[in-house]
Amino acid sequence: MRFILHASALDGSDEVLSLIDRLVDRLADEVHHVEVPDSDLLKASAWYRDARPTRRKVLTAAVATPPRKHVDGHGVHVRVVEVHSLADARIADKVAHTPLTILVEDREADGVLLDILVEEFGSPELRSLWKRAQEVTPKAIEIDTAGGVGAMPQRVVRAVEDASKEGRPVRLFVLCDSDRRWPGDSGHQSHRDIENVRLKCSDCSIPLHVLLKRNAENYIPDSVIKAARDDPRNQSDRHRFNALLRRTQMQRDHFPLKDGLKDKEREEAIVAGLYSPLDVPDLELLEERLFPKRPRPFLFLYNGRRADFSSHELRARDGADEINALLDAIAAEL
Repeated sequence: MRFILHASALDGSDEVLSLIDRLVDRLADEVHHVEVPDSDLLKASAWYRDARPTRRKVLTAAVATPPRKHVDGHGVHVRVVEVHSLADARIADKVAHTPLTILVEDREADGVLLDILVEEFGSPELRSLWKRAQEVTPKAIEIDTAGGVGAMPQRVVRAVEDASKEGRPVRLFVLCDSDRRWPGDSGHQSHRDIENVRLKCSDCSIPLHVLLKRNAENYIPDSVIKAARDDPRNQSDRHRFNALLRRTQMQRDHFPLKDGLKDKEREEAIVAGLYSPLDVPDLELLEERLFPKRPRPFLFLYNGRRADFSSHELRARDGADEINALLDAIAAEL
């Protein structure tokens, strides 16, 4: 978030100056930017006259750094809070100390996927902010679990109500799986739940990203699957890993990696055109899960095979430039 302090605020009441102090202290946490358009008047302002030397140093250093030019609204610190008055200063203080909550279905899956994508594809500024924002107190980024897509609309409503009570903008980004068993799938209960999330986010002007693939595990690249296959501990399951690797890109996008492909879904997916009868021998090998139930496959593989999640392999598994769109959407809220 970018806070712009105008001369009227820097020469404001004692309460305004106190709130600016808190804003400058938050600036020292390196999770927000503060700008002063009339920087030549800063040292003559009431705030500067009364501020502690350490706070003066923090703000003057920030002012000495030229503001970053944002191209087409991309990057972090795009959102702006203008501070002219006491009312503005109160809002700025609340926003500065409220984390951007990224609401996901499962922290061990969607949350880990986000961590990897930021590490591999984020700009240097986003990578630094992502790490720092989750270390400071209060956090500036918080990844929270809804406990399933069905609970997300209520969580969105609660976030909007909390922001209204506190007199500040909502700080929320929603990420959910598509749960599509095959392209165009709309017959599953989760499809109705996801549509409810879409409607609620739209009604409340909350940014939402629905994954193009079935869920987070469908973004695990081939390099990771191959590394797991070649692990001596998985020797007896090599043929099963190979059966998964023989699937087409589209089949991999919708394969239920967490639980395995059960008979009923396999038959429905054949009717829907995702698989053909010729795939059945391989699919029968994949009825049971390839990875432990706990921790979730994404966290399990992240902990043991992080080096195999390379940017090249992740990009190949993406195949739709979704990674950039997702990271741009999140960065724009910071």
